[in-house]
Formats: sequence, C-alpha cells, structure tokens
Amino acid sequence: MLSLTKKSDEPVVVPLWHTNFRNFERLPDTKVVRTTFFVNTGAGAVTIALLMWLGYGEYRLHNLGEQIAAAQREIDANAKQNTEALRQTRIFTDEEKKLTEVETFVKVPVPVSEYIELIGRTLPKEISVDMADIRLTADSKNSVYVLKGVVAGTRDQAAGTASSYVDVLRAHPRLGSVFEPITLEKLAPDGATSFMAFEISLKIKTEAKK
Repeated sequence: MLSLTKKSDEPVVVPLWHTNFRNFERLPDTKVVRTTFFVNTGAGAVTIALLMWLGYGEYRLHNLGEQIAAAQREIDANAKQNTEALRQTRIFTDEEKKLTEVETFVKVPVPVSEYIELIGRTLPKEISVDMADIRLTADSKNSVYVLKGVVAGTRDQAAGTASSYVDVLRAHPRLGSVFEPITLEKLAPDGATSFMAFEISLKIKTEAKK
C-alpha cells in the first residue's frame, strides 16, 4: 500500500471531499444561553418598568384627586360658616347702628318735642315753617337743627322779618343757651308761591356739647 504521507516533516492536508453549502445565518443557535433570551429579558424588564411608572403616576393622580376633593369639602364647609358669620355681622351692624342713632337722639340737648314747642311759641305771623329738621351725628359734634319755611312780604320786608326772627331765637333764654351760632343760611324767592323761602341753622354750642 502507498503511504499517504511523504517522508518529510510537513503533514499532508487531506482535501475536502465535498463543498460546504451551510447557511450560518439560518442555523439554530446552539449556545448554552441563547442571544434571544437576553433580548426578551431586557424587553420584559423595560416593559415592567414602564408599567410600574405608569401605575405610580396613576396612583399619584388618584391621591391628588382625593386631596383636592377633601380640600373642596373643607372649603364648602367653611364657606357656609363664613356666609353665616357675615349674615350675623350685618345684623349686628344694623342693630348697633340703630342703637347708636337712638343713643344720639336721646342725648340731644334739646329734645324734638321741646324744640318744636319753642319754635311754635317764638314764630311770628309773617313766617310759616315747612320743616323743622334735626341733623344728628354720633357724638353731636356737628349736629345741626334746621328750620325751613317761607316769609310773607316783599324781598326787603321778608329779609327784615327773617333777620328779626333770627335775633329772637338768639335772645331766647333756652335756645340761646344751647345754640350758637344761629344763622340765616338762605333767603330766596319761592318758586311755588309769591313768598320768600328761608333756611335757618342752629348749631349746638361747645359748652352745651360738654
């Protein structure tokens, strides 16, 4: 038999007996841990992380919704209490205002009944009073008694009559001791009649206020 090797130091390479037609890309993965395992595991981990993140976001939204609802309930409850408090405050303010007006009215130096009686006693026949008004303040600091009416006669006669009546009021022992100054504020033709319309103010003295 012929020897397959030559008598030399180089080994003899046996030629392939047929051509290699294998497609390595389509061959199955024969590794112990396949590459698809790592891909699937990574994708699953990412999916789980996204789901957990979305779930945490939903939980936070739900928690915020509960807090908002609780805050709204508290606001509604406080709004009812606030509305009732405002209503009570308005009632108290109105009642306090009435009491203040009554207290001021009681403290006037000349009561209304006496004031009208004194005016009626001192009024001359040429003068007709249409209104006897009292403008009061809380501390009587700027309280003013006002007389409005008409005076008969011509302009000069009416002016003389009105001025004389002011002098009568100033000289009156009761009125003169309470009011100062007593002033003729206005004397003008009355549009409704042929008389002269007048206005007299009686301001409370400082001594009388004290």
